[in-house]
Amino acid sequence: MKPDRRRRARGAIIAPLLAALALAGGGAGYMTKMPGQNFSGPVPEPAAEERLLADRLRAHVTRLAQSERHTGLPQQLEQAAQYLERTLTGFGLTVRRQEFDAGGVRVRNLEVTIRPRADRRQTPQVLVVGAHYDSAPGTPGANDNASGCAALLELARALQASPPARGHEIRLVLYVNEEAPWFGGEQMGSMVHARELARSGVKVAGMLSLETLGYYSSQPGSQRYPAQLGRLYPDTGNFVGFVSDLGSRDLLHGVISAFRRHANLPSEGVAAPSSLRGVDWSDHWAYRQFGFPALMVTDTAFYRYPYYHTPEDTPDKLDYERLALAVRGLELALRNLAEPE
Repeated sequence: MKPDRRRRARGAIIAPLLAALALAGGGAGYMTKMPGQNFSGPVPEPAAEERLLADRLRAHVTRLAQSERHTGLPQQLEQAAQYLERTLTGFGLTVRRQEFDAGGVRVRNLEVTIRPRADRRQTPQVLVVGAHYDSAPGTPGANDNASGCAALLELARALQASPPARGHEIRLVLYVNEEAPWFGGEQMGSMVHARELARSGVKVAGMLSLETLGYYSSQPGSQRYPAQLGRLYPDTGNFVGFVSDLGSRDLLHGVISAFRRHANLPSEGVAAPSSLRGVDWSDHWAYRQFGFPALMVTDTAFYRYPYYHTPEDTPDKLDYERLALAVRGLELALRNLAEPE
């Protein structure tokens, strides 16, 4: 998760004005009111299946976060790609490599497809779920974003074992080059993928970016927000966040409503101007450049996580039982979204 510096500076100037105008004009409810019944109360003790899922998530994160992984360290980046590909093929999935050059390094996205059982020949639309596997320079990136990759691997396992009966095709994609210096450029992995979909005329029902998903706290004061939104949300960082720009509000409402029907974990959502700090700081940004509806699923990263983009972003910092609850809720939500009425 990494912003382009020029866009960040511009957003720092524009975002407060836009947010203030939206809130003053009665737009707070439009941006922040979410459908569905949010989970409340103590998080239940995990069932045996969820404990096993938590153990698998921990193993994925630990393996990926052994070191930094980016084009500055191509061997480590390649080792991460090999682990991800080997794991997906171990689930019985066929991995498509989307290879390209970035700064003299040959890199690749990894994509697997889950087709509905009823008709595997064609599907009217596609749901994309993605997570980047590179880390920012100077950090092993356990939360940013080995946690998102681990979640995607376990979603792939579950969906391959029991695909949706009908409806949309689901494409699960692991991206290279989300972090600096690639964010916002032509060699950003998600930009390469989104561009290919657009050129091929694929109808994308929606894209979900799994970004920095593993850190939770029950302590009051553990959660921060942009100044314009702080009074509208809880100050305890115990929830999963669903974040989109205003143009993807309908998708956001559909996803969070489906998540809330199934998840034993609190959730919060916002559809805000893209200039608001952090709203488009992940791979969903690339899909919005082509007009596809897209959002980010996150623990809110630097608004909560004290080790963001530091050498201390290590596997021991994450809460794997709550990450397991998030993944289970996302799996069931995806099944709902893939089988529209």
